[in-house]
Amino acid sequence: MVASSQDQQVIIDLLVSRMQMADPPPAYVFLDEVQRLPRWELFLKKYYDLKTPIRFVVSGSASSPIFRSSQESLLGRVKDRHLLPFSFREFCEFRLRHRPEFACLLKAHGRLREFLLNGDGPGAQDCVVRLTKALAPYEGEINESVVSYCREGGFPEVWELSDPVRKTEYLMEQQVRKVLYEDLIMLTQYRKPENVLRFFVYLLSHPGVEVNITKIASSVGVERRVVEENLPRLEMTDLILRVPKFSHRPLRVRQGNLKVYPIDMALRNTVLKTWGQVESPLGVYAENLVVRELVSWSERIEVAYYREKGKEVDFVLTHGGNKYLPIEVKSGERLDKVDGLKSFMKRFDIGFGLVVTRRELKFENNILFLPLRYFLLAT
Repeated sequence: MVASSQDQQVIIDLLVSRMQMADPPPAYVFLDEVQRLPRWELFLKKYYDLKTPIRFVVSGSASSPIFRSSQESLLGRVKDRHLLPFSFREFCEFRLRHRPEFACLLKAHGRLREFLLNGDGPGAQDCVVRLTKALAPYEGEINESVVSYCREGGFPEVWELSDPVRKTEYLMEQQVRKVLYEDLIMLTQYRKPENVLRFFVYLLSHPGVEVNITKIASSVGVERRVVEENLPRLEMTDLILRVPKFSHRPLRVRQGNLKVYPIDMALRNTVLKTWGQVESPLGVYAENLVVRELVSWSERIEVAYYREKGKEVDFVLTHGGNKYLPIEVKSGERLDKVDGLKSFMKRFDIGFGLVVTRRELKFENNILFLPLRYFLLAT
């Protein structure tokens, strides 16, 4: 039986009355899954405006748009913390938590992103050389972690589960079905989540492939409207990353082709049942790891991909106004095939490019070839 709004107010009033007696103030009240409480934001607004000596920490596994829709009433009264799944660096720090010096070494060699954004190839190379020496005792564990992270992703709840079946069941129920069958319905009142699941599966099956809304709708067999309305919702609910085609005017609203990646590869492995097929970070896994890292950079304005007249660049990071960092991800043997990167650098007069690879570190012709593990750890 669901309590009425009046009963809920009485319960919260009693809770607050008891917590006000905390010595010393303020008291902290933690409310989990708060989105299930109707008009929860009005209860909190009341106590904030009354200057009650209590700090409320609200959390939930629900998608961020549900919380955003409630924040208008709390404007100026709330600090939002949007948490994505753990990054590769956080994954490694957790696995090596019994050796705290590992995290200290990463912090001490943490200027790689600064060098990359400044286009300082020699500086970035020197940074990685020093980091390589510092992390030599951990090399085997780091390499193993790359493969493990591609499989298990950034959800710490599943890391300690020994049975792969239990891992996939948890992710499917708590991270996929919950969002599609509960959160999106709560957000949009859409009554056919199975259609959204169908094109979500399509997106997972084509990560990093250039597509458009018409092609997705046709391939999946749903109305174009379903894709148009729910594609941004899948992005807002942290199931996918949408990468638009590069434009020299990055803030212009663009329609047309795009690329899509899962926010976390464990979701793809779960839905497509590829959990046991991850043997090395090749191809789309490497691309996905790179773009997942890029979207967490606070300096980014946009992450896009470039394709013009047969020339391609996997990612272009726009930052600092009109500054660009072009990035190519190479997991094969032919590292010298970077014509798209060179073409982009020439066209936009950019003096530095980056190739993320699983091979050795080198810097030549203004292009830094950077091993994947160090790009993920040190940026």
